Amino acid sequence: MAAVTAAVSFPSTNSTSFTTRTSIISPERITFKKVSFYYPDVSSGGRVVSVRAQVTTEAPAKVVKESKKNDEGVVVNKFKPKEPYIGRCLLNTKITGDDAPGETWHMVFSTEGEVPYREGQSIGVIPDGVDKNGKPHKLRLYSIASSALGDFGDSKTVSLCVKRLVYTNEKGELVKGVCSNFLCDMKPGAEVKITGPIGKEMLKPKDPDATIIMVCILPSCYHAFIVYSIILINCCSKATFSH
Repeated sequence: MAAVTAAVSFPSTNSTSFTTRTSIISPERITFKKVSFYYPDVSSGGRVVSVRAQVTTEAPAKVVKESKKNDEGVVVNKFKPKEPYIGRCLLNTKITGDDAPGETWHMVFSTEGEVPYREGQSIGVIPDGVDKNGKPHKLRLYSIASSALGDFGDSKTVSLCVKRLVYTNEKGELVKGVCSNFLCDMKPGAEVKITGPIGKEMLKPKDPDATIIMVCILPSCYHAFIVYSIILINCCSKATFSH
């Protein structure tokens, strides 16, 4: 919003002037015209005069949004779909009970330190096989579920937490998600094509005392809570947590 002050005067023997203040949107688009104005005059019974208004705008100060695109040391898109990194599955464990309504698996892939990532980033996974048109499957993005050090603390692994997608469509057919089932069925030792790392918008804030509000759904919430707990404990001794 911009504040506008207008001074208007009437050219008559008993000249009248007044000042008005209002607010408008988009001050860059203001146009001013000389217009006719009718007002009663006791001597002539009324007359038409031209009104000129001098308007000045006070533009508000612009708020500059801090961009994370130029953050130093944050790697993005080191590996792309045409040349993915070939990792290896080290561990794949179901973390939900047998009576749970769905399956969620925690898996660890080797990177040998070649996929440097930060907490809050994602990686892409390209499942094996081809789609119904005979073309290679496209990548799927997954939020990384481990700290930058990895589950083994050596910065040479990356972990995911994946819920197996299985549902019945409107035709009564059982449908299985391509990539989630590929990952949940993966055996230790199997190769996996990885792209990324991807994203800068979910990186930890530079202010160690910043408030972080996370909204997520299962199965990612537990891992998000653990990851950011580690982050805040390391950078702020006053950190407290609730869930």
